[in-house]
Amino acid sequence: MKPTIDIVIPSYNAEWLLEKNLPVVLKTSPEVDRIIVVDDGGTDNALEYLKKWASKVICVRHERNIGFSKSVNEGVSHSKADFLVFINNDVYPKPGYIRSALKYFQDPKVFAVNFNEENSSWPQVSWHSGKFQFVRGEDKKHPHFSAWPSGGSCILRRSIWDKLGGFNEIYSPAYWEDIDIGWRAWRSGYKIVWAPEPKVVHHHESTFGLKNKQYMDLVKQKNELLFTWQNISDSKMLISHFGFLVINSLRHLGYLKVIFTALKDYLSQGEKYNLSISDTEVFHLVNTPYED
Repeated sequence: MKPTIDIVIPSYNAEWLLEKNLPVVLKTSPEVDRIIVVDDGGTDNALEYLKKWASKVICVRHERNIGFSKSVNEGVSHSKADFLVFINNDVYPKPGYIRSALKYFQDPKVFAVNFNEENSSWPQVSWHSGKFQFVRGEDKKHPHFSAWPSGGSCILRRSIWDKLGGFNEIYSPAYWEDIDIGWRAWRSGYKIVWAPEPKVVHHHESTFGLKNKQYMDLVKQKNELLFTWQNISDSKMLISHFGFLVINSLRHLGYLKVIFTALKDYLSQGEKYNLSISDTEVFHLVNTPYED
């Protein structure tokens, strides 16, 4: 039976992006049943523009801005599809991108497939200097395992998304929520693939720039700590992480604000994941070429 597929597009004050993005998404996504645009408390005329596509697009409207991770979760809650495509409003898919990605889901353990962004790649991840680190992988000719699903450029299996509980909203408004769900997926025995065939172009015109830069820098650093505290269980890694916190705080006294902000969120909302596959094994798995 043909699988059902919905697209989720979070958007904030970005009518100008939707005017460019949405027609391309509609044209290149014939397999899709519905497109769900989450208008995250914007003050522009996006809602009026989306009425033009009322027969094909559902608009979920927030009265106030609640951020990326919550918006994506909200969009997914309005879908009953077997597969979900996450596309940012500044990402432009190439024809055949969904069809070429679906073949990887023949393996029931595959949770998500990342699209091949023109100027990006799969992440090569490591643990050193007391923290989780990553750089772009070099080989883009062949499929490769990926540590996480790209929050703005992927397709994923709904049933596994539900088992994992979606994005952890402790990371609101944004950053590290996709890395978090990816690590939880791998440690739960699932797989994530970066594929060369499904191609998209990412113009990097995100409206995150509308938010206060100093605040977003704090959020990014805070969420990095929350990811570590919730996901990393290896004792040697945690000892080295404690050393990183001490050294970084001595070098940059302002970093104490990051630590205390993260600690406040962790104590009130955090959860330590105890999953079956070790961090060491996941670091090995995600850095290997894809094998079906």
